[in-house]
Amino acid sequence: MTHEYKPVGASDNSPDWFYPEWAAKAPNNQPIVVRDTDSALGRYNLQTKEIGLKDIARIHGHLCDGQVIAFVEIKAVLSKVFADGVVDRTDLQVVSKNGPCWADAAAFLTGARINFKTLRIDASIAGGFIIQRISTGEAYAVHLKPGVFPDDPVVLENRIRSLRAQGNPVTAEDIDTVEKMGDAPELETPDRSACRATRDHKVERL
Repeated sequence: MTHEYKPVGASDNSPDWFYPEWAAKAPNNQPIVVRDTDSALGRYNLQTKEIGLKDIARIHGHLCDGQVIAFVEIKAVLSKVFADGVVDRTDLQVVSKNGPCWADAAAFLTGARINFKTLRIDASIAGGFIIQRISTGEAYAVHLKPGVFPDDPVVLENRIRSLRAQGNPVTAEDIDTVEKMGDAPELETPDRSACRATRDHKVERL
């Protein structure tokens, strides 16, 4: 009998009610490997663990385009600043846009924290990040290339936010439409596109 090999600390990437099959099978959806400390004052652990997209969905509360795009973008930079493939989450600082999806992904994947002044929120950075490995000073900016994010979801989401900001009601139909954009298998939604494509983001060394 053969057994499927799983690394120590393996992440769960199986489909679930909050984690669709297309995400689980997406070619760009590979976990990162991290080596953390044993405690706040402790030495490094001898073992590594994986962190995947499903883990972020659990922490954030749902899977969405911001989470998926952030996951792909951050991974692209981490692969450059940690050439051995093992991420040290005590050695990173990040600038993120002011969005819960993006900031949650940045904090969870990199270990950057606002209270340690290693996570900075800056609305001007838009749909990307600046990530630096502290010990080496090596830093990169990463963002989606123009045209990757389709217009329809952006227009509808902005209209819903505008209505709420003005204190006006939002219809259940509009909310259903936004959610279906991420669920319908025939649609090429922003999150689906980012997970499937291999060159949808641009990484620039600073």
